[in-house]
Amino acid sequence: MEVPLSPRGLRWLDRVCKLVGLVLLAAALEGSLGEWSLVAGLAGFLIGGGTIFLDPAE
Repeated sequence: MEVPLSPRGLRWLDRVCKLVGLVLLAAALEGSLGEWSLVAGLAGFLIGGGTIFLDPAE
């Protein structure tokens, strides 16, 4: 999927999404979110991996 971002902007977006995903996964695995741990883990997985399918528009 093409996105209207420069390669530099897409790289920034990718790093931020990966960081947010890792934080959510770590919090879910630790269990610090209580009953929301499963939801946070799934959200972290989707957010962190969501940018794999993005390509910068040329």
